[in-house]
Amino acid sequence: MDSISQLESLKDIASKLSIDIVTSNLFDSEVIIKSGHCKVKGKNIIIIDNLLSNQEQSDVIIQALKKFDLESIYLPPWIRGCLESDNSI
Repeated sequence: MDSISQLESLKDIASKLSIDIVTSNLFDSEVIIKSGHCKVKGKNIIIIDNLLSNQEQSDVIIQALKKFDLESIYLPPWIRGCLESDNSI
């Protein structure tokens, strides 16, 4: 599976969990901003720097998904494998 398809699959999983994904340029010369999971007004959000490669964006989503209960939704074997290991895609 190519990196674009992997990224889209991960975004679909996040959507099923009602997690919004926001992609934006996070560069700021005065403040260091990193991609990752946060909660805003009780809503789960994954913020991703659009300067990251598809692979790196997928890694951010995988790391965020590890914080959630995923037992109630179907996960393709490759995603489940990534979530259960310490390795990235």
